[in-house]
This record gives sequence, structure tokens and C-alpha cells, in this order.
Amino acid sequence: MKSSSLENLMKAPRIRLHLDVSEPVELVEMTLAFQGFGYEYQDFIKSHAKETGGKANAGDVRLYITKIESNCILAELAPALPLLGVLAPVLSDVNTVADFIRNMKDSIDWMKALAQKDDVRTDDIIESKRKINNIKNIVNLVGKNKDASLGLDVLRYEETSGKDRAILEIKFTNAECRQAEQGAMRALEILDNKESADREKVLMYFYQTNTDDPKTSGRTGDKAIISSISKEPLSVYVIPEVAHQKIRYVLDDKAHNPLQTGFVVDVNIEKDRKGMPRIYRVMRLHDVIYGDEGGDIDPER
Repeated sequence: MKSSSLENLMKAPRIRLHLDVSEPVELVEMTLAFQGFGYEYQDFIKSHAKETGGKANAGDVRLYITKIESNCILAELAPALPLLGVLAPVLSDVNTVADFIRNMKDSIDWMKALAQKDDVRTDDIIESKRKINNIKNIVNLVGKNKDASLGLDVLRYEETSGKDRAILEIKFTNAECRQAEQGAMRALEILDNKESADREKVLMYFYQTNTDDPKTSGRTGDKAIISSISKEPLSVYVIPEVAHQKIRYVLDDKAHNPLQTGFVVDVNIEKDRKGMPRIYRVMRLHDVIYGDEGGDIDPER
């Protein structure tokens, strides 16, 4: 970044993202946290522009890192527009940046409250799946790190003093972030169950399984057969978190052969260019049928 661009960004309203962690952090998790934060800012700016009749290029605004400090993950982020190879800082409205941080706080507070509810219903889910996932990636980093905290501050550069002044400071503890993540997982489970499936209540048998939990994305060694769809074993992904846990419990049960255990599921089917099934995505788990029982069991077992 050119020195002139950096100097200009340092005078823009900035966000100080403070991930105060004392234990090593996996690079992928840190990347997901920053990525989620950036996506949320872009979505907020686009929505804000529509509501206020802002400029058409508001959605092109990005967050750029202007400073990183050691001993913790502390980064200052400035909104800017890439114009002709130069970063043009968005100087005009520090209140918009503050509103974004307040919006983030409201969403995290909502997730915390969701974790404490006895019964979560579809009507309780007021945020999008994308937003819930983005914020989940942020709070996850702090929630799994002992004695950690999350700081969200808004900085304004004061011309008279030549220094920054924090006009808004928000902090979440490790316990609060962990609680917010739990609320996010409950919300995602509800949203997963809302999604329609290509085939409902079909009988699936694993052909081969990993020792790890069933995957939701990426490369997987899990393969399954659903004979009513295809006789061939296909890669399988399990989407809902609760179904993950139930399937892993059954697969780890040494009293039964996991490859002879049936799962009654709703699935979406990914096909290749010739229209042949290639991937199963399990959207819901209804029941488990053990091979030596010849009958159904309670899915909550």
C-alpha cells in the first residue's frame, strides 16, 4: 500500500477489531473471522445506501487493514473505495461506521438471547443464514479461547490533536462469545430444517465413513448408498449440526455395524452434467434403523 494511501486511511473513521486471545489461533479460523467481518460491513453499507438513497457504488466499499499489533489480534480497519489503483478513504460519516458496530452488537446480543431460550421457533430467527454464519465465525475465535475477549471500537481522527479518539467501545467476554455461538448454531439448525429437500424420508446406508465427524463441505471420504436413487455409493455431506451429532454417535457405537445401520433422511441431490447423481446433502435425519433390529427406533435415542 502506498504511503499516501495509508496516511489518508489513517484519517478515515476506523474500526478497531480486538481479538484478545492468549492461546494460539488457527490461521483458517482467523481468516474466517476477518472475512466474516468484512462481508458484514459490505452488506450493511449496501443496505444503508438503499435506505438513505446513497451512492450507487456504496457496495464497492471495502475494509482495509491499516494497523496490526502483536500480543493479541488487534487490527484497525478503514472503509475505502479502490479508485484507479488508489484507495480513496470514506471520510464523510463516522456515524455510519458506529451504526455498523451497534448493528453487530445487536446481532451478537440476539444470538446470546437465543441460546437461553427454552424453545426456538422459526419466527425467532430474524437474521439471514449468511449473517449468522459470518458472526458465528467471529465469536467462535474468542469463544473457544480461554480468558479471551472481543473488542469492537470506532475511532475518529482528531485534526486538532493529530490523534485518534474512540467514540464507541463495545466488549464481549469469552463466555458471551461462546453463548452467542451456541445461539447461532441453534438458529442455523432451524434454518436448515426449513430448507426443502429433493427426496424425503429415504433410507440411506453408509458405504464408507471417516473417523472424523461427517462433513458439511470440502473434501469428504464419507460415501453412502440410497438405493431408491442410485445403486452406486456417492459422497455424502451432513448439513444440520444435530444430525452430525446423532450420526456420529451411531457410527461410534461398537455394539452395531455402522455399515448395516440405516438412516431415514431427507436429502438434496447434486447431479453431474449428464444428470447422474453424484453427491448427497442430508438436510434432515428422521430415524435410525439398526440392521439387527429390523425395525425403527426413536431418533432421539
